[in-house]
Amino acid sequence: MMMFIVDAMLGKLAAWLRLTGNDTFYSTQLHDDELIRIAKEQSRILLTSDAILARRAEDAGLEFMLVRGSVDEEIASVFLKFGIKPDADPAKSRCTKCNGILTHIKNDEKQRIEGLVPEQTFNYYTEFWLCKYCKSVFFQGGQWTNIEEYMSRIAELMKKLET
Repeated sequence: MMMFIVDAMLGKLAAWLRLTGNDTFYSTQLHDDELIRIAKEQSRILLTSDAILARRAEDAGLEFMLVRGSVDEEIASVFLKFGIKPDADPAKSRCTKCNGILTHIKNDEKQRIEGLVPEQTFNYYTEFWLCKYCKSVFFQGGQWTNIEEYMSRIAELMKKLET
């Protein structure tokens, strides 16, 4: 697992890094000085779309990547550079909202998340993942097909970028 800190312009990248199990610090409230301080203190790789911030990270001796292109190109290039497999596995994913660690909730423990999801969702699904920090609940619903298809697209784009 890698540890990243992502600037405010790369929120979608942060979410996909979290979905693939990477510890990803992201906030829209931090200034450049704070991003550099946190990256240094926590040994995080700084991902930024800001050339000035990238230069400051380089001057500070931080590992960083200047990320450019469309959202898909950003994700594919970061995954490629850092050897991240385009595979969103809920058993390894982190909370896309707060970066928290997810706890697998099996059917026999389901009462732990009752009231945290709509009743229909609670009754229909048998597996959930609960964020122990923000209490968000995740499950492999219809959106999961879209996630898997997107990861396939990123894998194809990664192959193109390699050549």
